Amino acid sequence: MAAAQRGAGQRGAGRRGAGQRTQGGGSAGRKGASPRAGEDFRLVEPAPLMLLRGPEDYLASRAMDRIKATLRSAHPDLEYTRLDVSAAARGELATVASPSLFGEARLILAEDLAQMNDAFLEDALSYLGEAPDAEVTVVMRHSGGNRGKKLLDAMSGRAVVVDCAAAKSDTDKMDFLRREFRAAGREIQPDAARALVAAAGSSLSDLGGACQQLIRDVPGAITEEDVDRYHGGRVEATAFKVADAAFDGRRDAATRLYRHAMATGVSPIAVTAALARKGRQIAALVDHRGSADRLASDLGVPPWQLRQAAETARRWQSHRAAAAVEAVARADAEAKGASRTPEYAVERAIGIIAGSVGR
Repeated sequence: MAAAQRGAGQRGAGRRGAGQRTQGGGSAGRKGASPRAGEDFRLVEPAPLMLLRGPEDYLASRAMDRIKATLRSAHPDLEYTRLDVSAAARGELATVASPSLFGEARLILAEDLAQMNDAFLEDALSYLGEAPDAEVTVVMRHSGGNRGKKLLDAMSGRAVVVDCAAAKSDTDKMDFLRREFRAAGREIQPDAARALVAAAGSSLSDLGGACQQLIRDVPGAITEEDVDRYHGGRVEATAFKVADAAFDGRRDAATRLYRHAMATGVSPIAVTAALARKGRQIAALVDHRGSADRLASDLGVPPWQLRQAAETARRWQSHRAAAAVEAVARADAEAKGASRTPEYAVERAIGIIAGSVGR
């Protein structure tokens, strides 16, 4: 039998009929309102049928919190049900979505469609064929995989889809961060944004929590000093982050990351290896006019990595890129025994590299 947890006292949210407006300006509760796709979880409004699509649990959780809060604001007696779709009994969805004796608004969450059984699939397809009840919000969650494709296809064009895609790169995390501050009507300086991703970007939940803390505790525009004060001890200073900062021309940040890396056990040789890899990419890109994918293959790096390096390469000149590669080679030799102070040799190279950008 399905594990259905019902409770009007659970944390929930208001209702379409309370005059809430959608991102596009239409009433979220209007029957026949045209569905949308790829909604931002920060802005989404309740609708009769919703799909949280993507593997990122943090985004799905934030979306559900907003949906519940919006519904609860208009209906304090909201009835909330969570369905275990892997063990649902035949007809259970229809039962929990049927009109309530006292007319309470209802919110139903069907989690993990990739694990649903045949009984739930049949019930869900049948439910989609019926006219939606204006007092019922059904939210389905699909985190990935092929199971559930038939149901997803049936929901296409009918459900409001909330984007719960995973952040696969620092660029994705930076976009998430900017949206967090924009949604709050706050400003974060570019150096502070990069520092925050470095400090708290191991997961979106960590990054989201860090953003909310700074928004709550720091007045005005967020600076790099603010990030360092709250999260400096958590900086994940790897050799690659040092290299990125150096070739971006962020000398102070690169030096700070490098010293933190040394203090946490990263070897100078690992840093020179990262600097050399980044230097080769920049040098190859400076005067390159052909296919980026072909160049990526020649260099043995993923195309997305080279595309990121291309943004940096625009600020470099070929002779300065060559000089930076030479500086890295000298530092590498010194780190491997040619100098009694390898840590200082590498730091000197970082300064030379960062000072050469855009000159």
